[in-house]
Amino acid sequence: MNLDEARELLGLGLKASRKEIRAAYRRAARHWHPDRAPAGAEKEFRSRMQAINAAYQRLLKFLEDYRYHLVESAGAQDYRDWWHSRFYTGVWGPPPAKDAGEESD
Repeated sequence: MNLDEARELLGLGLKASRKEIRAAYRRAARHWHPDRAPAGAEKEFRSRMQAINAAYQRLLKFLEDYRYHLVESAGAQDYRDWWHSRFYTGVWGPPPAKDAGEESD
């Protein structure tokens, strides 16, 4: 089962926290648990619950393998400095100062 199938089965969007994933799993489990199946539908509920468990385990495995940044940010940063540190190459900077001995056109 891939991540898209797992998300779809649990009714999750593209972004979800661990808490939201757990809530979606519990909601689906309450609905599809075989003990709540009407007479004659136990087999369908059992297979659906197995798929829900597999989806939940797949999402948890993905979260375990995800690497987090463990550094606190310094807070609000000046956007000009942020842009400067990442994209500024000097090519599009201000024009160089003219020397005193140069003629102007």
